[in-house]
Amino acid sequence: MKGLESELMSNIIEAESVVPLYQQLSNIIEEKINNEEYLAGSALPSEAKLCSLYGISRVTVRKAISDLVEKELLIRKHGKGTFVAKKKIPSDLFHFDGFTTLCRRAKIAVRTHILLQEKQLATSKDEERLGISSGSYVVCLVRLRYADEVPVIIEYVRLPYDKYKFLLNENMEDKSLYQTIARKTGANPEDYCNNHIILECNMATHEESMYLKLEKDKPVFVMKETVISAETGEPVHFTKQVMSAEHFRFSLTSSNNKMDFSLKEKTLRRSELNINVNGK
Repeated sequence: MKGLESELMSNIIEAESVVPLYQQLSNIIEEKINNEEYLAGSALPSEAKLCSLYGISRVTVRKAISDLVEKELLIRKHGKGTFVAKKKIPSDLFHFDGFTTLCRRAKIAVRTHILLQEKQLATSKDEERLGISSGSYVVCLVRLRYADEVPVIIEYVRLPYDKYKFLLNENMEDKSLYQTIARKTGANPEDYCNNHIILECNMATHEESMYLKLEKDKPVFVMKETVISAETGEPVHFTKQVMSAEHFRFSLTSSNNKMDFSLKEKTLRRSELNINVNGK
C-alpha cells in the first residue's frame, strides 16, 4: 500500500486549474492503470486516505471514483473497498475471432492446459450437431484457457473423427485450433464457414467453479457454436465455451447480419441470446 500511496502523492492536483478537481484525480488514477502501475485486483486507498493525500473533499473523491467505475476501470466491493477492475477480453459476436487472436490483440498473455484429448464414440447430440451417422467417432478436445495466468475459459470441442483425427497427434496446449486445421488441410475454417452461436448466461456449476477458480454462485457465459461449411453445408465442429463472466465483454455491430433474440421463460437465473452469423 505504501508504494501505491507514494505514487499517488507524486501527482499534484492543482486547485487553480480549469480542469475540475474530480477529473484531475480521475485522470491521475486512470493513467496509472493504463501504464499498469496499478495492477488488476489491487486496492485503492480509502476515500478518507485520498482526501488526506490530496486535500480534497470526500465528495470530490467519490465523483472521481464513480467516473472510473463508469468507465469500468475500477470496481467497488461492498464492505471491502475499491479495486482496479480486471481486464475484459472484448469480442464482437458477429466476427468472433479465436481466443488466442482476441488475447493477443488486447496484449494479454495466453496459456492453455489440456484436460482431455481423445477419440470418443459419438453421442446422439454429436450425430445431430455434426451430421454424422450412428456408431461414428469424434475427436474430443477439452482445454482450460488462461489469460494473464488466470483461468477464464473451459473449452469443449467436438469434431468428426474421420476428417480431423490428425488432431489427436497434435500438441494443442498453445496452438490455435483453426491454424492447426489450416496447416494440415490447407484451408482455414474462418475463411469458408458460417457460424450459428447461442450465448447464455448461467450460474457456474461446481466443476466449472473449480476449474475457473470462482466463488459459489458466480455467473458464466456459455457460448455454443456450430461451425458449418458455406461451400458444402456440412458441420465442421461444435464448440462449447464456458467463460468467466467477469473477464469478457461481448458487443454486437450489426449491418446486414441476422439477429434473433429469445428470453428463456420461467427462470430468473438463465437468459439466452441466439445469434445467426451469415458468413465472415
